[in-house]
Amino acid sequence: MLFRSNNRTTMKIKRLNLYTYILYIMLAAYMLGPALSFKVGVPRIDNPLTLIFVLLGFVVFFLESKHIPRKIFAMLCALTAMCIWPAIHMGITSLTPTQYMDILFFMAVPAFFYLFYQVLKRADDPLGTIQKFLIVFTLFIAVPPFAELATGIQFVSASDELAIDEGSLKGLFFNPNNLAATAVCLAPAILFFFQLQGRKHKEKLLGWGLFLLLGMAIFASVSRTAIGCYLLILLVYTAYRRNGFITVGVAGLLALVLSMIPSRAIAEFLLSLNGNQFLERFSSRVYLFLYDLGSDNSVSYRQEIYNYFWNNPPLLLTGYGPKNFREYFGGHLSGSLGFENPHSFIIELYLGFGMISLLGFIAFVACYFLYTASNRAVTGKSRVLAWVALGIFLLAGFIPSTILRMPFIWLPCLLIFIYSVFVAPKLKDMAAYAYNETLYDTKKPS
Repeated sequence: MLFRSNNRTTMKIKRLNLYTYILYIMLAAYMLGPALSFKVGVPRIDNPLTLIFVLLGFVVFFLESKHIPRKIFAMLCALTAMCIWPAIHMGITSLTPTQYMDILFFMAVPAFFYLFYQVLKRADDPLGTIQKFLIVFTLFIAVPPFAELATGIQFVSASDELAIDEGSLKGLFFNPNNLAATAVCLAPAILFFFQLQGRKHKEKLLGWGLFLLLGMAIFASVSRTAIGCYLLILLVYTAYRRNGFITVGVAGLLALVLSMIPSRAIAEFLLSLNGNQFLERFSSRVYLFLYDLGSDNSVSYRQEIYNYFWNNPPLLLTGYGPKNFREYFGGHLSGSLGFENPHSFIIELYLGFGMISLLGFIAFVACYFLYTASNRAVTGKSRVLAWVALGIFLLAGFIPSTILRMPFIWLPCLLIFIYSVFVAPKLKDMAAYAYNETLYDTKKPS
């Protein structure tokens, strides 16, 4: 009997280590693949590894599918409907190799979710496991942009206007917006797992350091939406955490003071920054937003896309396939970029893959919100921050041109969900059991 128990423990550890290594390898592949291809000339490692990863996800599911908790299974079904249904286009649509990979990258999302569930189910310290992963994730996101700034070396290929010579910092991403979206999605998860769930002072201090590091990367990206979302996260957290009225009052007073500054003075200050290579990009985007929004091509073109979709919603079962929207948008937009990248994940999902994928996404949002709302194993503050993470993720879907090739952008919400509905109740039950055992021992006659 003892041998059998030891054997099971060994198998548990082996599978835990295997699944953990796979997750870290995939994160590193997605982060480093484009840079290694651009700087070293090796083929994109993330492409073949994604195929292997998706296949491993199916294998692990069939090996480990016994006794999946109801809430975990419901979320897995939602993600599967959203991400696996697009595979139908591999059989019904003529796809380019790039489009094939778009689908495979998207199919990696449920694989990430299920493997993380398997890891956290086996981990002796699930919170510590999550924290270690988030530290690595944050460093991949936030350090390279400043390495670019310090060295002048561009890590990933880019168009002329997004090159480092033009003051564009994007780190390991193809576009500053991709950097911004990933960083701002990760920011509330850092506060959730380090500030609210953190057990030691040094964990909380480390959490603030990681949060500020992500903020620096977001400001460096010059994404106005991401900057606004980051400041909103900070405001909501500080207001809800403690001294809410004071925080809101100070923020309101600051806004009042800023509103009293003459607009001409602000405009002249922003224009004065144009002589700096890296500040010019920031100042020009802020200037356009405040004083000449009509000349902001990025905003106006997005409005074209959104208005046309809102006024002409098609009825689609399978969609047009990934980045294949010329038939729908052709002749109705001032440029062709929207034919591939509509700058809205919801629009891209529906046009690309139709009603089934859209319903899967709606189910994902519903499962996340309802199950975190009904869970009593986490505090009210943690629950609110979990909802903030979801809201920020939904907004972040409008920042980059596409997130099909960014399965890692889903990880913060997926980790919060697994922890809230599975790990936290388990830890609470273990704590209650330990307390009852201690109480029983103290009552035993000596």
